[in-house]
Amino acid sequence: MKNTTFKNQEVIEKLNSDFYFVDLNAEEKRAITFNKHIFKYKPSGNNVGVHELALQLGTLNGQLVYPVLCVLNEQYEIIAQYNSYLKPADFNLLLGKLQE
Repeated sequence: MKNTTFKNQEVIEKLNSDFYFVDLNAEEKRAITFNKHIFKYKPSGNNVGVHELALQLGTLNGQLVYPVLCVLNEQYEIIAQYNSYLKPADFNLLLGKLQE
């Protein structure tokens, strides 16, 4: 989606005007403060690991999945998670429904 959907002009305009969009690498090594909590990288082997924030936001049915699209509300609660490719038209439809 990074090379297709997120380069679509209509998607870009909708995300920029109505949402806060963040692209998070699950292997990010820097600590991230989010919602008054510090999330850190957790190594699990030799140069391998996962970021706690990725675990928090990207876990579906007890498993971390890649990639995952996670939508939060104003209270930072997860209101939608998707781990499948969305075409620009489908993504715009989803964004519209989330605004209702």
